Amino acid sequence: MTRIISYLVVALAMLAFGSPDMPSTYAVDLHAFEFNEGSGFFLSETFDSGNPGGQAWVESNLLTDSETNGSGSFRITKFNDDQADNYLQIDNITSSTVGSRYIVVRMSGWNFVDSVVGQGEEIRFDFLDSDTGTSGSAVTSQVRIDRNTDNGNIELRGTAIGVGSTDIASRATLNTTQTAPFTMVLELDKKSNTYEVFYKDGTNPAQALGAAPISAARNGNSIRFTVNNNFGSDITEFFAIDRFALTDTNPLTDLMTLEVNRITGEMKLKNTTGSALSGLRSYSLTSASGALTAANWRSVTDFYDQAPGNGSVDVDGAWSKTSTSATDLSEGVIGGNGGNLSINQEVILSSGTGPWLRGIYEDLEMVLNFDGGITRKANVNFVGNGGERLDVGDLNFDGSLTAADWTAFIAGAEMDLSGLTLAQQYQAGDLNGDGLNDIFDFAIFKDSYDAVNGFGAFNTMFAAIPEPTSLVLLSLGCVLSGMRRCRPKFVAPRLISEVSSMKSLASFVVVLAACIGVSLNNSVTANAAVLEDFPFGDSNGTLIGAAANTANPGNFWDEDPTDSINSSVQNGVYRIQRNDEEAATNYLDIENITSGKAWLVADIAGWNFTPTLGVGEVFEEFRLAFLQNDPPAQGNSTLTAQFAIQRNQTTNVIELIGNRAGGGANIAQTLNLTHSRNTPFSVALEIDEDNNSYSIYYKDDTNPYTFLGSAAHDSARDGNSIRMFINNNFGGTGEFFDLSRVYLTDTDPTNVSNDRMTLQVNTVTGELKLINDTASTFDIDAYTITSATLAGDLKPLTWNSLSDQVPLIDPVDGPDGDSTLGNGTGETWDEAPGSSSKVLAERFLLGSSVFTPGRDETLGLAFQVGGDTNALTFQYRNADTGAIQTGLIDLIATGPNGDFDGDGDVDGRDFLRWQRGGSPAPFSSTDLAAWQNAYGVGPLSSLEAVPEPTALTLVLSLAMGLVAVRRNRVS
Repeated sequence: MTRIISYLVVALAMLAFGSPDMPSTYAVDLHAFEFNEGSGFFLSETFDSGNPGGQAWVESNLLTDSETNGSGSFRITKFNDDQADNYLQIDNITSSTVGSRYIVVRMSGWNFVDSVVGQGEEIRFDFLDSDTGTSGSAVTSQVRIDRNTDNGNIELRGTAIGVGSTDIASRATLNTTQTAPFTMVLELDKKSNTYEVFYKDGTNPAQALGAAPISAARNGNSIRFTVNNNFGSDITEFFAIDRFALTDTNPLTDLMTLEVNRITGEMKLKNTTGSALSGLRSYSLTSASGALTAANWRSVTDFYDQAPGNGSVDVDGAWSKTSTSATDLSEGVIGGNGGNLSINQEVILSSGTGPWLRGIYEDLEMVLNFDGGITRKANVNFVGNGGERLDVGDLNFDGSLTAADWTAFIAGAEMDLSGLTLAQQYQAGDLNGDGLNDIFDFAIFKDSYDAVNGFGAFNTMFAAIPEPTSLVLLSLGCVLSGMRRCRPKFVAPRLISEVSSMKSLASFVVVLAACIGVSLNNSVTANAAVLEDFPFGDSNGTLIGAAANTANPGNFWDEDPTDSINSSVQNGVYRIQRNDEEAATNYLDIENITSGKAWLVADIAGWNFTPTLGVGEVFEEFRLAFLQNDPPAQGNSTLTAQFAIQRNQTTNVIELIGNRAGGGANIAQTLNLTHSRNTPFSVALEIDEDNNSYSIYYKDDTNPYTFLGSAAHDSARDGNSIRMFINNNFGGTGEFFDLSRVYLTDTDPTNVSNDRMTLQVNTVTGELKLINDTASTFDIDAYTITSATLAGDLKPLTWNSLSDQVPLIDPVDGPDGDSTLGNGTGETWDEAPGSSSKVLAERFLLGSSVFTPGRDETLGLAFQVGGDTNALTFQYRNADTGAIQTGLIDLIATGPNGDFDGDGDVDGRDFLRWQRGGSPAPFSSTDLAAWQNAYGVGPLSSLEAVPEPTALTLVLSLAMGLVAVRRNRVS
């Protein structure tokens, strides 16, 4: 009865008079807890004046010693190191929500004991993407006060989780004991997918800690209040909260503001503190990404001091610039009374497009220093573009993705961006921040372009799968699509030319027969030959070193004797649970894999990674790898290729990755996974020792395997042993990683076609060709050829790129206002301007080239004869899936046969090439005779397989019928 009366008193008082602590600037309190109930009320029993009758806090049972103290505070005392999560259901905050929402937490004080006991204490308030209000941990953004266990400092910071999210770089060091009121504010802006943290310490000026992006996929659907670790190690330790609110207005109104326009670049410093300010001695404008340029900085020194400026900021002092770098624009004054800023005064700091390099890096911070040691960190407020950040790839900064952005992007393709800042590299087309404008950036740009302008921009494709009775039509379609794409005005003559000789007709027949064969054999699946197999059917408690190998009995894991002993077989799975930060490394000796392919497969029953880590904890990893070592031994790990399921150290996302050591490349694609799952998940790591490459596939529950990506590995390394590597602590609350099976096989278990395109290199002539010599079809819109030698072995001057060739290769008609194919921006292949002796690359924005079986395209004499073919790599992008694939390299050694320009046929252009001389030596009279004998001959295909008589009859009938139809049409 006492508690009911207390509730009524509080509610009636607030209805009658409002909250005495509520600032008048609050427009709407969506939720508000003032903790005026009296003594002994738990968090779940406190009154919500902003939403009376709404859902109360769902309280953790670990907060049984925390309650209201009768003086308007909720006092936290906690005698364990576990994490207490409390939840509050709210109306969803999404991109359609108008304006920002703010979590406001006001503390009356705290006391952290001086010595760190166990892990550092933490108080956190989060916006969660989880929408239950009773559980979940998908953090969208977070404000927290915690102890840094490295230095013992009490700190205020902002963190976020999810793809595209980053933590706020700045931290504020706070008092260990706080007696003055302290307010921290977390802003969530889903329009720009940004969060920002503010704070006010007693009567000191309000400060902006900083801002950072959040994952566009995450919203503010509920709130979590977390108390982590021990707040009861000393009788004096406590944390007292006297107000919590969710509101639509920031209560801290004495902030300075720096307003930056995303589109125009205009930058204004505004005195929005509500009072005139005097004694301004200096300020600094900084950017961690190097997004500043002094050329467009309208400084106080030049414009607003007594001379040569107009004195609107300082009438008696001489200002001077102290830094003009890309990361820091600073200026200050010595002498005089300092600068003055009247109420609402605006100081324009931009000239032209302003000192901020427009783009995706909105990381500006501004600190102003006043007399008396007073500092004010401004609220940096980006405006324009409808409140949204600029799209990735909007490189002319007009708020849309158009052909003009493509022009800016392709201008930086494969250029040397070293020496530029992160922001400068972005403006040159480095969209993923790796210091390059390469094929991976093209993939990002095209995906972004398609998202704005429609998938594929101008993509047309057949959506229906033919019925079995349509086999004949499918075969005919294979032939039509298998020819090199013809421009409309050349279709009929070229088709007649292709089938007018028996050799061309034979080629025609082979392609048809191959298509029929592929159609009949697609469903064939081989049974895997398992070489090593650990199904973990052992008794509970069995360690990895004693687990039975059912495929190769007697071959066991060489177990880490120290760091693997806490993990063992439990109920049919190998359960990984560890309580230390060391690396547990286990080895398995296998028969050497020096040629062909092999697959290392992990079947996983499930896992649980704790949603967030305590201060000082390290990120967990599970890895399986092929090693060069033979035999393996503890501490001996020369990595060939591996996959890892790990917690990303920056974003906290659980991800699947692939990498290698030594030569080659890491797999660019990553797969983001959930922190917890109880359904099966499999990963297959393939090595291909014939082509010195590796690939990763994954299988999610009952779905088929999916290809993640492939890349080259060090050609000197093979698969001579296996390593299972378990790193860092899997001992959090409920944390585990369960393996249901690990096995090695020499037969593909994925049933995923991994056919790849080939770069053919003629080591005699230097000719390069793109070839599809598989039964699969490849739709590509980008390729890159690189040479890793010091000087490079590629020849851009004799490169006959796809964009150079006449007629144009596979042009399309874009949004340029006419109907001519290939005459507009992005309507055909574009060379990367940075192409050189070390890289040759092309990109296709609005279209692609379909390489059906047998198609090839020459790239001219673009390889230096005598160069290092082992240093070559070839990558291309699959236009259908977006995957970046590492292609094969095939070496041939044939002399000139009259095709001197390497375009696949012998014609008048070859004679002109003969006249001009060859490279590295001039062509001879013998070469001329070869040209005369071969003149008019196009690319031929050999009869490598003879179809069955019934199929041959069908093929010949179709071929002859097609020829007759075409001849009738053009006669």
